[in-house]
Amino acid sequence: MDFQTARSLRRWCCWSILIGLPLAQGIDCKPGCHPVNGFCKIPNECRCRSGWQGSLCDQCLPFPGCLHGTCAKPWQCMCEEGWIGSRCDTDAHPCSSEPCMNNATTCIETGNGGYICVCAEGYTGKRCHVKKGPCTVNGSPCQNGGTCVDDDGFAHHASCLCLPGFTGNFCEIDLDDCEPNPCENGGTCVDIGRGFRCRCPSDYGGASCSSHVAACTSNPCQNGGTCLAHPEGAFECLCRPHFGGVTCASSGRNASLNSKAKHRLNQHLKARHQSVPSPERDILTIKETIENRQPLLSKSQVISFMVLGLLTCLIVLGTTGVIFFSRFERWLANARYSQLVRKERDSFLKAKDGENPPVKIIFPDQSEV
Repeated sequence: MDFQTARSLRRWCCWSILIGLPLAQGIDCKPGCHPVNGFCKIPNECRCRSGWQGSLCDQCLPFPGCLHGTCAKPWQCMCEEGWIGSRCDTDAHPCSSEPCMNNATTCIETGNGGYICVCAEGYTGKRCHVKKGPCTVNGSPCQNGGTCVDDDGFAHHASCLCLPGFTGNFCEIDLDDCEPNPCENGGTCVDIGRGFRCRCPSDYGGASCSSHVAACTSNPCQNGGTCLAHPEGAFECLCRPHFGGVTCASSGRNASLNSKAKHRLNQHLKARHQSVPSPERDILTIKETIENRQPLLSKSQVISFMVLGLLTCLIVLGTTGVIFFSRFERWLANARYSQLVRKERDSFLKAKDGENPPVKIIFPDQSEV
């Protein structure tokens, strides 16, 4: 049996099984339902398998997006005459639709749906749709990012459309962006070429100094001080012990002096504020300035003096201890020597039967007993 005969036999067996399957189950599908591409679960029904469509499941589904094509099997896209591409969406003869404009002399097809237009004198572009005006022929004369305009090539002279902040025939003049002053609330304007920048007071922020900034936002109080903001935009620092000054930057004796000076100044300003009539009191602004004096000794100098003092105390204590122990050892040796001599004398007297001969005792300190 040759290869073709075996292949035909297998195909016939498969068709026989598929056709006889509904009959074996006792279900009659819709008359005309394709025996391979369709099936049924209830009588007089025709459901299509994947890749097929139609009432009898005899129409294949083309590749998704196939525009000008058909299929013989599912998911194919066989292009019609005059169309190419994987989805049959490219015209094989683009020059047939005459895409070239403005009396173009020739349209040349390059294959794969491409074309080239040979433009007439004075025109350019893929379809010869752009007239060669001053901006194309001579290039753009505009400076600082300006756009060249020539009325689509029909103007005799080019003109420039300038960006904000520039003027002149060719956008060569830089306008002063600070005229009029765009900064609010007393801000200072600085011209920076194509724009401006506002230097705002301490109580305001934003591009134009229009936003009010709380005085305590920048944490002006140092050394653990607590910041209290006032409605008029000022602030006050409540300093920890041993610190003082407007921002609690001073320490030690100067902090006490600054605190006392600040207290006296507050008392004076309070008395002055109370003496001002009510209409003037609302507009009175008091600026408080307290001089922050430098301490007499720096921190490193204080540490050096403390170390030197400690070393001096250790030397004095060591010298005193050496002298004391030296004298104490001498006194102890004399006491032991005296006790030994007295013991020898008593023994000598007992040996003489009560006689009392003269005895001379010499101690280390040259004293006689």
